[in-house]
Amino acid sequence: MAGGGAKERPGGRWWRRGLLAAAGLVAVVAACGGGGPKTSPGAVSDAAVPQNLFVNPGFEGGEAPWSSLATQVWGTPFQVSREAAHSGQQSAFLQMRASSELGGTGIFGVVQEIAPKEFPELLSGYYRVENWQRGTQKQYLQFVVIVWGATNLPAGIANYQIRYPLAGIAVEPFAIRNAMFVFIGREQPAKGRWVYFERDIRQDFQELWGAVPEGFSKIRILFEVRYEDWVPGSGTPAADVFYDDLYVGPREGNPNRP
Repeated sequence: MAGGGAKERPGGRWWRRGLLAAAGLVAVVAACGGGGPKTSPGAVSDAAVPQNLFVNPGFEGGEAPWSSLATQVWGTPFQVSREAAHSGQQSAFLQMRASSELGGTGIFGVVQEIAPKEFPELLSGYYRVENWQRGTQKQYLQFVVIVWGATNLPAGIANYQIRYPLAGIAVEPFAIRNAMFVFIGREQPAKGRWVYFERDIRQDFQELWGAVPEGFSKIRILFEVRYEDWVPGSGTPAADVFYDDLYVGPREGNPNRP
C-alpha cells in the first residue's frame, strides 16, 4: 500500500521561526530566545498555501474553526498554546489526563470539518509529545478521516472511516464495522521533538473501501491522543501532545516537506 510513513524532524527548544512574505518572496528569520516556544524549521505561512483545505492550519488565528467534540468519552477540549510551535508562534495543545468520569475510554482531540467538491489526496502535519505517562496498553496518538454521505461506497453504513495510528500501539485497538486502520507508526512516541507524518488518503480509500468517495456531504478530520480499556488504580494515563502545520489537499501543494 502506498503512502508516507512517519518521518522525524528535530525540534529546537531555543529557536523561533518567523515567516515574512514580501514581493512574493519568503524571508526566514531565526532568533535565539530562552523563553519562547519550542520550534523547528516549519511550513510556509497559511496565506501562502491556497491549496490547503484546512482553515487556520497552524492555529495562528486562534481556535476557530477547529473544535473538540462533546460526546461522553471526550475529555478536556483542546487549547491553542504558545508553549510549542513547529512554525509561527502557536499550535494545538491536547492535555490528556485520565478521569473516572470518562470511564475506560478517554479521547482528547482537535477537529475540523471540510466539504470540498472532490476528495483530497494528501494529509500531512506534525505532532510533538512532551509528556507520556503510560497507564494502559491502549494509549496512542492517531488521526481519523470520516466521510459522510458518499454515494459510491458500500450501502448500509452511516459513515466511512480510516483511522491512522501514529504512535503508541502496534495492533488494532478494537474492531469497528465502519472503520479501517492504517498504521503510520507502531512504536512509543518520541518525546521532545516534532515528528512529521503524511498519508495519501485518496489512495487508502480506493484500496480499503473500494473507491475514492464521491457525492459526500462532509469530511470530518480528527487529530487525537486517547486511551482505551483503562482500569482505575492500574496506572494513570497522561500525555501532553501538540499538533501543528496541518495540511489536506493536493500532493503538489503540500508545504510540509522535511
